Amino acid sequence: MHELTLGATNQQRHWRTRTAAAACLAFSAAAIGACSMTQSASKMPMASASISTPADLSNARIFDCAEAAVSDLSQTSSSWPKITLRDESKGVLESGDYPADDKTGFRMRLERINAGTGIRVHLKGAGAYYVDLGVQKAIDDLTRKVDECIKAD
Repeated sequence: MHELTLGATNQQRHWRTRTAAAACLAFSAAAIGACSMTQSASKMPMASASISTPADLSNARIFDCAEAAVSDLSQTSSSWPKITLRDESKGVLESGDYPADDKTGFRMRLERINAGTGIRVHLKGAGAYYVDLGVQKAIDDLTRKVDECIKAD
């Protein structure tokens, strides 16, 4: 006859303890990793630049130039998303999901400043793990194209 045992054997208790310890270790590693990911968000590669504009130049024309520049740049790099916000009354143009820090690729925000005599361009550009995609070169290329378009009028 088999003897009925109430309770776990020493071997079963040993494996439960090891399993619980492994689960605890895995959870701790995930928590530490999550902390480092949120700290990385503050290291988002960014650049800013300003362009002088004639005071009588409309927001619509500036935005058309910026959209054309983004479209041109997207032909050579898939890191440039399309324009997602165009608010001519507020003087704001954005591409991609600009406010988010957890997106890859370039994201631009263009704002009319100085009583309409200039624009300010902000650019975020990160790859996986916040690797810099070359934001300084990208903003130089973008502002050069926008400036050339504005001066062509």
